Amino acid sequence: MAYEMVKVFTAQDNLQAEMILEAFRENNIPAIKKDLVNAEVLNLYGANSGCGEEIYVADVNEQKARDVLAGMGLEA
Repeated sequence: MAYEMVKVFTAQDNLQAEMILEAFRENNIPAIKKDLVNAEVLNLYGANSGCGEEIYVADVNEQKARDVLAGMGLEA
């Protein structure tokens, strides 16, 4: 069965994105992040890019992911 990936949040930077991904892992929500602009270069060299990171989950997990974000004080 194929699922559509849905953007649930745009993090300010790599640090925030990694915190969200960890919260999703703890709640059994598979997720991926997509670097914006040239953030991947900065992240590769250990810097915390301020370019933003988009967080995606499968459509079947969207509501659960939004609930986790709300619990973290982050509104999508």
